[in-house]
Amino acid sequence: MITYEHIITLKKLLKHEGISEDRVQQYFCSAAEVEKFINSVKDISTKIHALPPIPKTNPK
Repeated sequence: MITYEHIITLKKLLKHEGISEDRVQQYFCSAAEVEKFINSVKDISTKIHALPPIPKTNPK
């Protein structure tokens, strides 16, 4: 459950910085769920390619 809370916090931080929170995904697949793993990787790849580039900013 702690990992889920970390993901939620990270998404909030990204949103605060103006970066799409969709860049962070969490999936669970056991070693026996090969098809689920393959589908998860395809899903992540599709979502990442659909996102716009992260805007570049000057360091503060």
